[in-house]
Amino acid sequence: MMRNWKKAWERVLMTVVIMAGWGWMVRDLFHPVTFSAGWSVLVLIGIYLFVVEYHPHPAGGGKATVHFPLLYALSTLFSPSVAGLIFVDVALLVTWLKRQSFSRALFRTGYTLIGLFAASEAHHAVRPWLIGLAPLSRLLFGLITFLLVYELVSKGIRDGVEQLMPASRRGKTWWGSWPLEPGLLLLSFLYCTVAIVFEVPRQPHGLLEIAFFFAPLVGFAVLLNIIARLKRQQQKMELLFVIATRINQTLDLREVMKETLIPLSKVIDYTYGVVYLLRDGQLYPEVFAGEETLKVRHRPLPLNRGLSGWVASHAKPACIHDVRKDPRCKGTPTDAEGVKSLLSVPLEVNGDVMGVITLGKTETYGFRDMDLRFLTVLASQAVVAMRTAKLMEERERRVVAEERNRLAREIHDGIGQSLAGVLMKVESAARVFDTHPERVRQWLEEAQEKLREGLKEVRHSITALRPSPAARLGLLPALRQRVEAHQRETGQWSVFQIKGRAYPLLQEWEETIYQVCHEALNNVAKHAQATKVRVQLRFSSEYVRLIVQDDGVGFSLGKAISKAEAHKRYGIVGMNERAQKLEAALQFLSKPNRGTRVILTIPTEKSEEESVHVYSRITRG
Repeated sequence: MMRNWKKAWERVLMTVVIMAGWGWMVRDLFHPVTFSAGWSVLVLIGIYLFVVEYHPHPAGGGKATVHFPLLYALSTLFSPSVAGLIFVDVALLVTWLKRQSFSRALFRTGYTLIGLFAASEAHHAVRPWLIGLAPLSRLLFGLITFLLVYELVSKGIRDGVEQLMPASRRGKTWWGSWPLEPGLLLLSFLYCTVAIVFEVPRQPHGLLEIAFFFAPLVGFAVLLNIIARLKRQQQKMELLFVIATRINQTLDLREVMKETLIPLSKVIDYTYGVVYLLRDGQLYPEVFAGEETLKVRHRPLPLNRGLSGWVASHAKPACIHDVRKDPRCKGTPTDAEGVKSLLSVPLEVNGDVMGVITLGKTETYGFRDMDLRFLTVLASQAVVAMRTAKLMEERERRVVAEERNRLAREIHDGIGQSLAGVLMKVESAARVFDTHPERVRQWLEEAQEKLREGLKEVRHSITALRPSPAARLGLLPALRQRVEAHQRETGQWSVFQIKGRAYPLLQEWEETIYQVCHEALNNVAKHAQATKVRVQLRFSSEYVRLIVQDDGVGFSLGKAISKAEAHKRYGIVGMNERAQKLEAALQFLSKPNRGTRVILTIPTEKSEEESVHVYSRITRG
């Protein structure tokens, strides 16, 4: 309700300002006008004014120009009404050539005309008070009065009416636009002061003098426009860099898009902006900029509706200069009164549209082709974040699946087998409890031992669910700790040795080495009947090698694999899978009653440089 009330008042006040300014101008045009400077001077200053208005400073929607010295010269040489008429003609011509909104242009002419006539009236009102001053002083004080009243009245009306507009459509206030508009005010004062000192406005036929005097001002306006546009190009490059940096710091797509859309207003003027993400065949608004999007929040958009739906369906960018003339914009939920141009680009990942960025503006031809190209490049940067997030999700799913498989292998191989053995012995004991008590006692003792082994397996599984000791402590301390724990648990003499000069390894290498060692020691504890165990880690320039050696009873690898598959035991299979992921070699060297050696060899020639880089980055972090 409040928004509708403010919009109604905005329209009413803009209409009042336009009618007041134009009415004042029309009334004064009926008064006698002296063309003492000649038509040539009038045409020349009009051309200069056109060039200045055609090259405004881009900030604030292009409403800051250096037109005051030209308007002041026209008012002095002819009359405020002539100056106002020339300004109106020039402003409307520029608006037509640029195909911009005439309502905005009319409002600008309205408050400019009011400021111009109010300044002229104030200038006439202070003349009697300046009679006692020297001629030059009278002119300078008259200039100061004219300039201050013009600025205060015109910019005051502009800023006051704009306060009723939504925040997304407001420009900066006069003082808030420092140093642009206050700086142009100072420039106007200095330029007009020089004109007064050299009596340029009072030359009756000084066409060449006026041409040469105002040429630097026009050149400055064009140069200021070019510099501002170049600065915007620089800001675009900086924005791309910031977004690319942010993408490398976070995988939160919503946060990335928020930090993309809001700073975008510094390089592309827009009234409102929305980032849609595609889910379940509909576009859901996720990130917003501008108050005009309040009504479309949390409202999904079908793919067959509006420009955003068309862009998502066809995976093509679009720049619409007038939404009323393009059928693709039918049904666009802008809800923003007066939105006349739209800019929309798809967020496309591997040929699939994931979302859309849409910008709107309350002016026809509000966007240019270069804005479309830049927004397309910006969208491609955002797509990097989407692709990375998607890859990370797939990687997490794969890691979860691998962890489930590992847990399944351990449960079937360890805990499941132990519980099955205990159940068989308890059932057998129950059947012969009355007739063979001694056998029952023996079976219960064996079941008790099996339960202890199962409890140990449970503890191992719980330990495996926690962060790997190799990740928490580092590979070498983790291996040493594991070997010492093996000796305490089994009573087998165990030793850990390092051969060669240790160097940093990739995290996945360290994890594989530790897990293979862990599983190999588990097998020694369960099956080897060994008295001594030696764990050795060898570092070479060409490989890193883990050797787990025992003096136990040994085993046949073929029989062990067949038995493991028959009983669903996955210890050796899991070790081999880990080795294959790294393209490493895993060997089992064993003979009956002559012990076993488990050898894992990881080649390092191709990846040593990468591992050192990763290690140094982790160390610095």
